[in-house]
Amino acid sequence: MPEIASRRRNGRSNLVVSTPYRENSIVAIASAASAAGVLERFYTTLYLAGWDKLARWLPVVGTHLAAELGRRAYPGIPSERIQSVAMLPELAHVGSRRLFGKQRPNLAAERMYGVKARFDRGVARRLRGQGVDALVAMYGAAQESFRAIKFQGGLAVLNFVNSHPAEHNRYLAELAHLKPPHHELIPERVARRVDVELALADLVLVPSQFVAAQLISHGVSERKIGLLPYGVDLRAFHPPAHRESTKRPLECLYVGQISQRKGTRILLDAARRCRDLPVRFRLIGPIVSAEVLNDPPDNVCYEGVALPGGVAAAMRQADFFALPSIEDACALVVLEAMATGLPVITTTNNGSGEVIQDTMDGLIVPAGDAGRLAEAIRRLVEQPDLRRQLGEAALRKVQDAHSWDTYSRSVLSAIDGRAHSFQGGGGKPSALTPPTHPTGLLIEANDHDAQRPRAPTGRRGN
Repeated sequence: MPEIASRRRNGRSNLVVSTPYRENSIVAIASAASAAGVLERFYTTLYLAGWDKLARWLPVVGTHLAAELGRRAYPGIPSERIQSVAMLPELAHVGSRRLFGKQRPNLAAERMYGVKARFDRGVARRLRGQGVDALVAMYGAAQESFRAIKFQGGLAVLNFVNSHPAEHNRYLAELAHLKPPHHELIPERVARRVDVELALADLVLVPSQFVAAQLISHGVSERKIGLLPYGVDLRAFHPPAHRESTKRPLECLYVGQISQRKGTRILLDAARRCRDLPVRFRLIGPIVSAEVLNDPPDNVCYEGVALPGGVAAAMRQADFFALPSIEDACALVVLEAMATGLPVITTTNNGSGEVIQDTMDGLIVPAGDAGRLAEAIRRLVEQPDLRRQLGEAALRKVQDAHSWDTYSRSVLSAIDGRAHSFQGGGGKPSALTPPTHPTGLLIEANDHDAQRPRAPTGRRGN
């Protein structure tokens, strides 16, 4: 293997970061690398600074495209470091998703996978000869770019933001009863691609023990895995100055994709069981599987996709938050709801639920169980003191331990340690060097309740 043509600055590894779409954790990594002066390049599919205002004038898709371009602004990353790759395929994907996504969801999914593959190949071509220490790339969009970075002796870091494809499909088959070719199931060819990425990666970043256990059960070495819980933007997500405790009806907020995977159908079933209660269910998020919204009960209101800042505002208006995921690597909205002082109900198959101590700072129910979800909702509606206690405890926990600054510093420290051992140890990376977060081979989500991840054995119990 060629030697790394390193340009380490102040003892830190210089990085290329690539992502085909905006995702909070990888943007935090890139922003921290830029602030540290070690970001060589940030590759993404769709970056057109300032074009969102012009896009509004386009017929049919203009408003949607303008919102998409605005969402893909990266204020923490200098524009000269950002380069678009596979822009035209991504524009076609965004347009077709807007026009045909509900009617032909399988086509939208195929286009998404195609864009990721083309983006990956484009990044690989641009990496040749750059001489960087490490590439941080996204699940499903890293196979060829990892081959390119490793050919020149660099470190391949995989940001593994989802469940393992086999576990993803298994949970959706068992708990949502999905069968191929449903568009929420991951195709075999994509699953094989992800397995190649895992084999090539020198370091795999995961946000939860839920995902770490899956990877270990599928043969990924523990020495490759860095477990770092996500952060939350505490400037955007904070409690209201005053939360009305006597209003009726109460509001249960759901934010996320309208999909089988996020448990939307389970929530609607629970809402039907709660029609005798003074509670209204407010749903915000993009429609991925339109069938889950068929025949919603009259206490449910779907509001579409929120405008920028709309999710934080909705959380400040809500009384409690529910996300009954069938499977979820680590749903960021749970931490955002906790930071807003909301009591949260989520499931055993949501990695961000590991932050919650059941009945102390939130409620955890079995994934796929609408009856248990309805019982938890009933408890929060009928017990205002419990709502207040859980919300206050959730806020304290998130404020104390979960920020994007903490997360990104931990990632950069882990990459530095792995790159240093990679350079000095004949290409054999060692275990992670201790970053600023609580340490071990795996960086645990809960300091007080650290445990080694266990291999999944079906539905995780309470």
